[in-house]
Amino acid sequence: MTTIGAGLLLEEEDNGCFSVILHYADGTEEHLPAATPAEALITAVETDYSDYRREIKRLWTEYPLFEEHLDIPTADLEDFVAEALLLPSLLHVKDPVGFFVLGEFLHQSLQMEDDGSASFLLKAGQQILRILEEPIRTQIYLRNIFEMTFDGMERTSQRERFEKLRSVYPDVARLCDPALLDGVPESGRVFSAHNLLGLYLLELALYFHQDKQRITRCEYCWGYFIPKTKKATRYCDRVIDGFPCKQRGSRFQRNEGREKDEALLVCKQLRDRMYARFLRYKDALPEEHSRLVPMDYSQYDSWSENARLARMEYLRDELTAEEFLRKIDTTHELKSYETGKAELAEETVWQRRVASDLTFDPESCYPKETMCLDLSPRAKGTWELVTRDGLRRHDQRGHQSLREKYGKA
Repeated sequence: MTTIGAGLLLEEEDNGCFSVILHYADGTEEHLPAATPAEALITAVETDYSDYRREIKRLWTEYPLFEEHLDIPTADLEDFVAEALLLPSLLHVKDPVGFFVLGEFLHQSLQMEDDGSASFLLKAGQQILRILEEPIRTQIYLRNIFEMTFDGMERTSQRERFEKLRSVYPDVARLCDPALLDGVPESGRVFSAHNLLGLYLLELALYFHQDKQRITRCEYCWGYFIPKTKKATRYCDRVIDGFPCKQRGSRFQRNEGREKDEALLVCKQLRDRMYARFLRYKDALPEEHSRLVPMDYSQYDSWSENARLARMEYLRDELTAEEFLRKIDTTHELKSYETGKAELAEETVWQRRVASDLTFDPESCYPKETMCLDLSPRAKGTWELVTRDGLRRHDQRGHQSLREKYGKA
C-alpha cells in the first residue's frame, strides 16, 4: 500500500490529516486541501450527484445513439461524445477527485480502436456512460458500507465497527483491513490508489487504524458526523428545516421513548417477518407454495390491521404488554410473551436488502411509481399509486431517523 505511482496519491500531513494528490500523466500534481480520513469519507458519502445523475440518465434514455436501429451513423457517436465529455465539468468543484478520475478513464476509453464490428459504436457509447457513472456507483457502495458499519454502532469500538463490516461485506473488509497498515511508519506516509473506490477503501483502513475520531449517525437527520468528544453523542450540529438537530432530536425523543418499549419492538420485528414471508410467498412459483408458510396479500393485510388496532389499544393502556403480544402473535411466532424474553428478528427488510447486496441502490431498485391493488376489506379492491419513496419507507419501517418518523406528526 506504500508504492507511489501515477494517478491518485494520498500523502500524510500533520495532525492525522491526509492530502489527496492528483498526479497527472505529464508529471504535474495538484494537492487538494488536507482532511482526516473520517472527514473525507463523510464528504464522499454526502456529495450531491442528483444533477449529474439526471444528465447521465437523460443520455441513456434520450440520445439517438441508443435507439434501436440496424445501422448507427458515425456522426451519432461523435455528437454523443461531444456532449458526454461536458458532463464531468459538473463535478469540477463539488468532486475534484471524481472529476480527475473521469478525465483519466475517458482519455483511455477514447483511445479504443474500432474493431470493425457492427456494434462497435454502440459499445463505445455504452462504455463512456459506464465510466461517467463511476462516481455515482462508488458512492452507492460507500453509502451501503456506512449503513452496515456505522448505523447503530455509536457505543462500540473501532474494532467492533470493523468486525461488523467484516461480517457483512467480507471482501470489502479484506481491502480496508487496518492490519495492512501495521509496520508502516506513522508519519510522512504516501499511498496510491487507482480509482475512487480504492481511495475510499484506503481512507477506511486509515480511519479504522486510529481512535481519535469516530463516525456516527445523527438519530434525528440520519446524516453522518464526527462527535467532538469521546462521550456518546446522539445528534449532529446540522440545521435541518430551520431547526438544530439537537433541538428537534430532544423534542422527538419523547416519541422515540415510547417506540423503544420492548413490546413495540417485538411488534415491529414481527411485522417485518410477516412482510418478508408475504414477499417470498408472492414471488414463489405455484409449485413452491407447499414448501412455504402461506402468506398472501389478504392474510398479510389482515395481520397488519389486527396489529395496528392492538398497538393503539396498548398505547392507550387498554392492554398489558403480555396481552398485546398475545393478540398480535396470531401465527404463534413467539415462545414467550414476557417482553424481556420475546424473540426478536435482528434486521428490517431494508437492512437485509443492503446487507445482501453492496450494489443496492434505491433509485434503481424501486420503480419511480407503481400501482398496487389493495385487497383489504376496507379498501374493496382499489388500486393505489405508490411512489419510489413510499416503497422505500415501507421497507425501512422500524429503521428510520427521528425526523422521518415524527417530523410530520
